[in-house]
Amino acid sequence: MEQTAKTMITFGVLVLIVLGLYLFSDWFSKTTGYVLGEDEKLKIAQCLTIKDVVFYRSSTCPRCDEQMELFGESAAKFLTITNCASVEECPEGGVPAWKIDSEIYYGVKQFNELISVSGCAVD
Repeated sequence: MEQTAKTMITFGVLVLIVLGLYLFSDWFSKTTGYVLGEDEKLKIAQCLTIKDVVFYRSSTCPRCDEQMELFGESAAKFLTITNCASVEECPEGGVPAWKIDSEIYYGVKQFNELISVSGCAVD
């Protein structure tokens, strides 16, 4: 009887751990935008291009590289990217920056932010 109780307690603890990890990963994915698969990233990148969205970056900008990594190589090929070789080509606030509907949005943007400001929904 004592062995059965220990087994049930151990099983219960394992179930709680797995449930906790699932809930955390679900929350984390929704919060950071990493929930999207490659197909969704491609659709968003293509939609951003259709809507004439421009991503401003610089070759010396680690945050710009971070933004590109969120899209991945295959989806990033569809983005309209302006590499700022001089200050005149870049928005005044620096890079990374997104030009969406004549508005400039600075910093690394998660997919949920880009979807919200651009109207590019993932179906």
